[in-house]
Amino acid sequence: MNSVYAYIRVSTKEQNTDRQHEALKEIVKTGDTIIIKELDRLGCNFMDTPKELQYFFERSIKVIILDTPLVSTGATKLDYTINNMLINFLSYIADKERKKIQGRVIEGLKNAKAKGIKLGRPNRILPEDFKKYYSKWKDKEITGVEFAKLLSISKATLYRYIKEYEM
Repeated sequence: MNSVYAYIRVSTKEQNTDRQHEALKEIVKTGDTIIIKELDRLGCNFMDTPKELQYFFERSIKVIILDTPLVSTGATKLDYTINNMLINFLSYIADKERKKIQGRVIEGLKNAKAKGIKLGRPNRILPEDFKKYYSKWKDKEITGVEFAKLLSISKATLYRYIKEYEM
């Protein structure tokens, strides 16, 4: 009886797919089928996709790509060649689109920073008596532990507030 496996990959450069590839290669056997939701999940970029398909084709492992139902690895070399050409083309387009989106995000972030728009988590609202006790803490009239207790917060939260306040 043949099995059906799902194919997974990582999405950032910092992550590594080697472990996943090795685990998958140990499980997937001739005649099995791998179902992938989207073509761009097959490889990290358009250069990886044909390599992955070649690996599966050489082992007679069928690949079904749900968002591209006309494309899957076929049983014959001709099917494989035609599908591989189409997959190369679609992978290239997906890779270009991913790079365009990344570029737009970076450009948008730079423009927002240039306009003085603060990005990220909004600043916390300081507790009501923070400034009063901050002065006492700064003048060493009270310790950090006492400062935190007076505000009913943890030391870690207190030091985050101090960092934000001093910025």
